[in-house]
Amino acid sequence: MHRVALVLTLVACAAETPAPSPEAQSLQGTGLGTSWTVKWMGDAPKAEVEAAVVTALAEVDVSMSTWRDDSDLARIRAADGAVDVSWETAHVVDASLTLARDSDGAFDPTVQPLVELWGFHGDVPDAIPSDEAVDAALAQTGWQRVAVSRVDGVSRVDGGGTALDLSAIAKGWAVDRVATAVAGVGASDLLVEVGGETRTSGSGPNGPWTVGVERPVDAAPGTDFLAAVQPRNGAVATSGNYRSRVTIGDESFGHTLDPRTGRPTTNGMRSATVIAPTCTEADGLATALMVLGEPGLALIEERPGVEALLVLAADEGLREVPSSGLDAYRVR
Repeated sequence: MHRVALVLTLVACAAETPAPSPEAQSLQGTGLGTSWTVKWMGDAPKAEVEAAVVTALAEVDVSMSTWRDDSDLARIRAADGAVDVSWETAHVVDASLTLARDSDGAFDPTVQPLVELWGFHGDVPDAIPSDEAVDAALAQTGWQRVAVSRVDGVSRVDGGGTALDLSAIAKGWAVDRVATAVAGVGASDLLVEVGGETRTSGSGPNGPWTVGVERPVDAAPGTDFLAAVQPRNGAVATSGNYRSRVTIGDESFGHTLDPRTGRPTTNGMRSATVIAPTCTEADGLATALMVLGEPGLALIEERPGVEALLVLAADEGLREVPSSGLDAYRVR
């Protein structure tokens, strides 16, 4: 959607040409296995902003990567009992456990054995996992087994014999960390995006930052949009089944797994977009909604400042289901 703002200033009965809008500074790069973009107004030096971004993402990676052997999550998986972790690992695990409780287990940070079983991390299996294999993987999961503590000022996490996977919330946390880091070096009126998850503060060159919501179809990223929203000092995160898929035999499965059944979801959800005060909250809730489907909107309605847009498969193509207050953020 293209929007044009026209401002007229009358001085001595003559119309003056409006001053051009200030331009945003912008940086792009890669980290956490994806791309990132930061835009800001003002004179904060690009070198300092870039250094802040790179440092923040590196700290998140060494804490929460499921691919690194030296990450906090790898050490939690290998340990028999509690291990010392970074403050941010403890914070994100704690946020994950809260969401797991609130969603009755639809969000669960211990799904790593299931992710591996279905081929979304590591090798794709030759055949669809058997009931026995699914049950065996489920026996290794359970968010109730995880505990977060702080002893003598040191954060600790006990995985309770599980393998933690924070992929469904860590990217949102990374956005929040980057936003805090770049604000700390003087960048104001920000838009921070990491792998499609976004947080904004203040305004851009033409008013409130506008974020596009992609249509959940097989199209190149950034080419087909369903809606546009203005989070206004908030965050936007989307989870979907339309790109990350795995093919086992003759069947294709979306990457959203229901932690309660151990199997890919079959509720017709194509995508869930959440607007929330933080990207950590938006990211986690978007994943929970992909599992819960339409009934999950009850989670949204009880949270102030949180809205959502669900997109489901329908006979005629796609069906949108918004939360009650979404229109306050949607650009028309």
